[in-house]
Amino acid sequence: MRALGLFALVSLAACGAGSTSPAASDAAYDTVADASGEVGDGGGGDSAVEAGGSHATCSFNADCPASERCACSDTTGCFCETGARGAGACGVDACSSGNDCASAVCVEGPAGAFVCSCACSGNADCGGALPLCTAIAYVGTICVRQP
Repeated sequence: MRALGLFALVSLAACGAGSTSPAASDAAYDTVADASGEVGDGGGGDSAVEAGGSHATCSFNADCPASERCACSDTTGCFCETGARGAGACGVDACSSGNDCASAVCVEGPAGAFVCSCACSGNADCGGALPLCTAIAYVGTICVRQP
């Protein structure tokens, strides 16, 4: 997922449950050029995304088979695609996109810095720069910053 402020994350509700997979037509993945001019998933120029994957809907890397990651774009939503997962820790590590995070979720933290988030079931699961566990429609319950 691209790095997003909490408001933008909420507005991207289509990235989670309820989205439909474009697996029948790969065209949605092949027509978006990123900043480098490479055509792919629109999420950072990773040509491995075009190689395939299950194309199952996802919100987190954990929703995908172990050999895939949850790849998201503003135009197609979030789907499991072939590619390496990030390693950024929840509430600790800085990120520029979800591809940097073990969870696949990058959100705005304190002072406008972007930080890896993760799924949670209560505030005890959160910490560091993202101490609150909050439900975000169509994404899930994730750690977020203090308002």
